[in-house]
Amino acid sequence: MAQANVSVTGRLTAGTCQWGVGGSDHAVALDPINVAQLRQGQVSGLKTFDLSLINCSAGMVSATFTFSGTSDITDKLRYRNTGTAAGVAVELQSADGRTIGADGTNNQRTAIVSGTQVTLPLQAGYWQVGARASSGTVNSAITFAIQYN
Repeated sequence: MAQANVSVTGRLTAGTCQWGVGGSDHAVALDPINVAQLRQGQVSGLKTFDLSLINCSAGMVSATFTFSGTSDITDKLRYRNTGTAAGVAVELQSADGRTIGADGTNNQRTAIVSGTQVTLPLQAGYWQVGARASSGTVNSAITFAIQYN
């Protein structure tokens, strides 16, 4: 009598969603403010925006967003400005005002699926990091990954 084995393999994957309006890359244009309006250690000029997912798979409960980026040299929670303005970084917050740190501190947010959609409300603004800030452009790149639950 001969014996043999059958090996069965498979893979289970979580559902996914599609990007809503705006696609996967978002540009958030902060409103211009006078440099005199900045206060060291405070956020100024907050602008709200949403990351939206649509057509989420049946059975999906939530999506967890994990944010990362290059930290400011002096303030590791804030995102480095690569523009021409000095003494300023970018602050990223969830809608409740909690900072989403560039250095990995408190950098995850989970949004619940409603029907077949997920919306994560966020806000970004200017953050004065030095004793003085100078006028110029402010640019920062923030990356995020999504885990479907």
